[in-house]
Order: sequence, then structure tokens, then C-alpha cells
Amino acid sequence: MIYIHEFEFFEEEGMVSAVPFGLEGATAGADLDDAVFMATDWLRSTVEYQLIRGEKPESSSFGNKPKHGGQVIAISVDCDLDRVNAVTAADAARILGVSSARVAQMCETGQLTSWRDGTRRMVLRDSVNARLAEQPKPGRPRKETVLDYQEA
Repeated sequence: MIYIHEFEFFEEEGMVSAVPFGLEGATAGADLDDAVFMATDWLRSTVEYQLIRGEKPESSSFGNKPKHGGQVIAISVDCDLDRVNAVTAADAARILGVSSARVAQMCETGQLTSWRDGTRRMVLRDSVNARLAEQPKPGRPRKETVLDYQEA
């Protein structure tokens, strides 16, 4: 599906800022071309995460006037969950070297980003890669012991 949103682009501190109308957040680039590229990437990520969470992406209003003296440019992205870089929960378990039950637990606790596609659980590949980069040690973390010393 095509999602279109207006952004205001304006120079600020040697960069070109890109601020979406009606959405939280912003991005920036070295010049206008870079800022438009960054805004497109930002909008795609925002829409994908809304779809993953089962939310309907917010519609944009059009005809917005600049608030920072910049120019308004409409950005469009073509997004749906079929195009998101994801793996099945079973594949995520193999990649991470853990059980499918552990992947389900990590999805429920937010350690991995996932959604249901029919009966399958899909896991965002970026969240699997982030977990690999953390390289957590096997087993449960040890509880730190606090020693209470009394002065004599």
C-alpha cells in the first residue's frame, strides 16, 4: 500500500532537517537530497513498525504550511508486511541458537520484534541481528550480591 506524508525541510545547524507534519520524530541529512532520502527511510520504518504492532498508519493532512521557513515536500513509500525483512520464529531460533520456546518468550518480552502472519510468527530480521550483536552469555545472569560491611 502507498503511504504519503508531508514533511517540512529546512536548514538548521549546517544540516537539512526533515520534520513530518502530525507525527512524532524527525530526521536530517547533509543536504536536501540526503534529507529526502532520510525522510523516506524514516517514513518507511515508521509505517512498518505501525503495521507490525497491528496499528493503522496515520493519514497525512495535505496543504501544510511551513512552520520553520522551509519547504513542504510530500514523501511516499510503498509498504506492507510482506516486504518487511523478516524470518519465521523457527528460523530465528536456528539463527540465535536457542529453542523456539525461547524465541516466543523473547518476542513476548519485546527483546525481538514480531507479529503474527496467519498461524506463523514472523520476527523482524533487524531485531534478530541486534540480538546477535549483543552476544548475550548463555544461562541466567547472576544476581549481584551486595555486602553490608559494618565499621568496627
